[in-house]
Amino acid sequence: MKRKLENMVPPGAELQQELKWIKTGLFISFLFSLIYFINLMNEYQSLFVTVGHKKLLIDGVIMKDFVDILGSSLIGFFIVALGMIAVLVYHFLYHYQGSKSIYLMKRLPDRWELWRRCLSLPVLTAGLSLCTFAVLLIAYFGIYMAVTPESCLLPNQWNKIWDAYFKSGMFI
Repeated sequence: MKRKLENMVPPGAELQQELKWIKTGLFISFLFSLIYFINLMNEYQSLFVTVGHKKLLIDGVIMKDFVDILGSSLIGFFIVALGMIAVLVYHFLYHYQGSKSIYLMKRLPDRWELWRRCLSLPVLTAGLSLCTFAVLLIAYFGIYMAVTPESCLLPNQWNKIWDAYFKSGMFI
């Protein structure tokens, strides 16, 4: 496995250092996404009033929409994915430094080797980051739906996610 990863970076590049930065970026993004639970807990608590030692649901109260509670807590994963553009450029320019391995790469029988070494790790990392975003979005939505009392839910929560992320032009 390690040998396959070494084929995803330019010859002589610091693979372990790049992997450490990628892991750190994804970990910080995950930690930042946990802000969602603080927001959810605050909104959930606002649905109740304490009478004596009992918590009672306030009549007619509505929970905030999922996208409002989620806010920008998953933005770190987009930042990691966009950061891979810089890594891609770095990988390409790395071939022009030091021993100028660009000349070796251009003489190899496999003409795609240069592009494979420049693109592989950034594209895989961006894909992993966006997949993590999607999994957490679905998991956080499921938690929202499970925690929120049915009488406090506004309809079409899933459509509001679609509108917020896709129709607003975030991905376009």
